[in-house]
Amino acid sequence: MPRPKGSQNKITSEVKDKLQLLIDDLIASLDVKELDANQRIKMLQIALQYTLPRMKQATNEVSVDLPLFVS
Repeated sequence: MPRPKGSQNKITSEVKDKLQLLIDDLIASLDVKELDANQRIKMLQIALQYTLPRMKQATNEVSVDLPLFVS
């Protein structure tokens, strides 16, 4: 019998919980003062990918149909 619509997969939620605990422990064990400037920048770069929304690429579309060949 399938899961009811909208309910979470039990195994998926358990894996997410364990990964969250692992990540929390890892972050708590990091000593930022021991990192050099390059390592700090890299860590900041990675962390910002998960905290700031990504910008969509802007495109300039031409709405005028141009002829394929000019005679």
